[in-house]
Parts: sequence; structure tokens; C-alpha cells
Amino acid sequence: MSSRIKIRQTIAIWLSAILIVLSIAASAHSVKHLDDGVQNHCTLCFHQHQLNKTLHSSNLVFAVSKQTFERQQYSLPFLLSVFQAYYQSRAPPVSR
Repeated sequence: MSSRIKIRQTIAIWLSAILIVLSIAASAHSVKHLDDGVQNHCTLCFHQHQLNKTLHSSNLVFAVSKQTFERQQYSLPFLLSVFQAYYQSRAPPVSR
């Protein structure tokens, strides 16, 4: 069981390292095209631009409605009851 945990931890560490390296490489690649102008991007940049526009970006607007509640009034019947002890087992038996 511990070998599975070790394997999962190793995979998670490697995937996070690859993610960091790829994010640095992507930022370095985008900096390379700063002086080239708008029309001189490579196909990688073109596809990245196309895929980033698939989800429309807009301001998130949540319609917040105030929570309301209704007061309810219950009429509970009044019952007079007398306590009845059915057993006397509150303490250990008395030893004589």
C-alpha cells in the first residue's frame, strides 16, 4: 500500500515540475514575439490564440436575492402529566 502512495507522490512531483517548466517556456516563447509585430506569430501562437478565445470572457454577474422566511405559529396542546418511574436503576444494588 505504501508503494502505491510513493508512486502517486512521485508522479505528482514530476507533473508539477513539468507544469512549472512549461509555464516558464510559454512565457519565454511569448516574449520572443514582442518585437515581431502582430502578424508574425508562429503556428503555436496562432493556435493558442484561437483556443484561448473559445470561452468568452465576460464579467461575472450574480443576481443576489435576499433570503426571506415566513413566520409560523404553532398552537401546542397543553398536557398535564405526572412523572412515573418505571425502574429504579440509578445506582448499583445495595450490598448487605
